[in-house]
Amino acid sequence: MRIGFVNVFSFRPHVEHLYYLSKVLSESGHAVFFLTCDASVSNCYARAIKGTGKVKECSKCILGGVRSYTSQNVTPITNQKSGLTESELERLTLSSSCTLLRTESDKEWDDPEVVSTRKSLHAPVGSVYESTKQWIKDNKLDAVICFNGRMDLTRAVTHACESLGLPFICHERTWFGDGIRLVPNGNCLGLKALGELVSEFDDRPLTEAQARFAGKLVGERFLQRNSLEWRLYNRNPEPAPWPTSSLRKRVLIVPSSKNEFAGHEDWETGWEDNTQALDDFLEINGILPEQVVVRCHPNWSENIGRVTGERSLNLYRNWAEQRGIYLVSSEEKASTYDLIQQSDIVVLNGGSSAVEAGACGKQVVCLGPAPYENAGFVQVFRSRAEMEKRVLVDIDTATIQRKTLRFLYVSSHRFPQFVDYVKAVETTKYEYFIGGSADRIIDILKTGRIQPDDPSYGADEQFENDVLVALNDANWAGLADYEIFEPRGVPYDVSRRRGLRWIDSARSKFKRGDR
Repeated sequence: MRIGFVNVFSFRPHVEHLYYLSKVLSESGHAVFFLTCDASVSNCYARAIKGTGKVKECSKCILGGVRSYTSQNVTPITNQKSGLTESELERLTLSSSCTLLRTESDKEWDDPEVVSTRKSLHAPVGSVYESTKQWIKDNKLDAVICFNGRMDLTRAVTHACESLGLPFICHERTWFGDGIRLVPNGNCLGLKALGELVSEFDDRPLTEAQARFAGKLVGERFLQRNSLEWRLYNRNPEPAPWPTSSLRKRVLIVPSSKNEFAGHEDWETGWEDNTQALDDFLEINGILPEQVVVRCHPNWSENIGRVTGERSLNLYRNWAEQRGIYLVSSEEKASTYDLIQQSDIVVLNGGSSAVEAGACGKQVVCLGPAPYENAGFVQVFRSRAEMEKRVLVDIDTATIQRKTLRFLYVSSHRFPQFVDYVKAVETTKYEYFIGGSADRIIDILKTGRIQPDDPSYGADEQFENDVLVALNDANWAGLADYEIFEPRGVPYDVSRRRGLRWIDSARSKFKRGDR
């Protein structure tokens, strides 16, 4: 096959991952081609989030980009007028504009500064879209592999593929570090491929090694030793006794940001924002204010690039004040994990704290879609109508914990691809080993489906039960200290061109991504 590769942004470690995939394919006889920006556009997510100029940001992007890995078959994007309609450009730039301003409600999509940001991305998106189509046609490509697929310029690439009926894969860093996340014919936020695997393995027990590994992930999160995840929050927390008095069930609300998901069909709900969903949930289930604590996301007290999280924090602070609900603000050091363990019901809108709540056997409710919506340990509602049709039920504690472990293993070893051959050493530093098969990538492109990287499973629930004992004892250290035996493979060279390898050591001294 003739396969194109695009990474418009040189965020670590994604260009390296892209080059790894291209090497695996080219060494199996497939022809590979690359498309890169070369500072051709007037604006992009990377520049807008940091507020940096073209000279500073584009020079870093070019140095860290695909040209530092190969000079073969690399085509630059050219500045050209697009034939896309205004409505198409609005749709393709919506997610980036909302993330750049960190919106929290659909009502904010039409705020003047959000609209202005979107408009500033129209011409760049149009250029990338037209350049991608021309590149595909000129090189007679059969498929494209692109980083992310959500952010403005990368969304233009995938839209070009869709327009031409070309299969594509979006790649991203995995949740827990090892392997590469591949999403067929959708961007990095797509839920379909992951949901299919979660459903497939929902009723399949874990082997001893699998159960212990999933338990290790839980233990590391509670002890904040999960150093290979992209971001760590609520560092050095302080003990947090439950702050309200009520004889009824304690309800902990742990909201997370929704701006990235703006306009994504997999993440649509019947609400304008999550506070409307919370009003419906509390009303329909007869939950009183004194039962409820809101733990605002710690990320809302941090800048992403030059943008604060005030929009999100203010939305929930105002909501809680108007209803007399106790709120733990984002900057407070109160331990979210303490609050989870003292609660009876944990309510989220897609955040990863669902796994801690599930590991503790709590009743987990998600108001809207989520990666774990098919996992069996959470009750999902996407609208008020769904809440009125389905009664909130108490799921057995052991079932919640068991299915949480299975979801974690799907997320760490089944859905990610090349887990044995792409190993995270640090957040942005990787080692590679011989053994990754090009056939796996080709199969994804041809079928549009992800096959489990580890298809094995256990005969019964015995080993899961052993981990459940540790979960119920809150023996986080015992779980986290499980030693994984992984035979070391033969190293596989994935490095920049000779003379440019200093780039990685230099970049390691700077903040990563959008920090």
